[in-house]
Amino acid sequence: MARKTKETAPAAATPAAPAVPGDTGAETAPEPAERGMSAVDELLAGMAEAQASEGGPAGAALTGETPDIFATQWTELDLRCRDCQIIHYVPICIFLNAEESPALVQRITRGHFNMKRCPVCRKIEYVEHPYTYHDPTRKLIVQVRPEWEWHAGGGEEWYATRLENLFDKWAEHDVHIEVVFGPQQLIDRFLQEVPAPPARR
Repeated sequence: MARKTKETAPAAATPAAPAVPGDTGAETAPEPAERGMSAVDELLAGMAEAQASEGGPAGAALTGETPDIFATQWTELDLRCRDCQIIHYVPICIFLNAEESPALVQRITRGHFNMKRCPVCRKIEYVEHPYTYHDPTRKLIVQVRPEWEWHAGGGEEWYATRLENLFDKWAEHDVHIEVVFGPQQLIDRFLQEVPAPPARR
């Protein structure tokens, strides 16, 4: 049963020192920077909230109903910026139903899907987290793995086990299953016929 999850990375927190009489505070350690949401984060969060309000997985989780495993789904991550090391909140899509969420498909083709921007240094990065692309019309399930896995290898047995788990998950459904590494492989193999987005006026 699919469900919305929240994964967090431990953040290094500095406890506040107790007040000492006569202490001027000159040697007090600076407080750690607070987490914040970039404009990109807020956009993705807004999409997730809209999905929940339309009866999607997030709304189903609140009512106790079983979510639709083929519906577009999101998760929440606390990720560390590679440049300034701040940890900030990032909502990302982990299951994309192409028929239900065509705007997200357009974001993939334009290289804007599952991106994060650090609220401190403004560095924009692609979140290398596995996600699944589903095209109901073609009865197609594509698992998109991080591109580094393709270059790192990992051994035939390791990938065979991962593929076996993937096929077991969808064994009861009439779908064709594929695995790609990185969004560009998804675009090259399965999204060449996606129509271009309408021109802005």
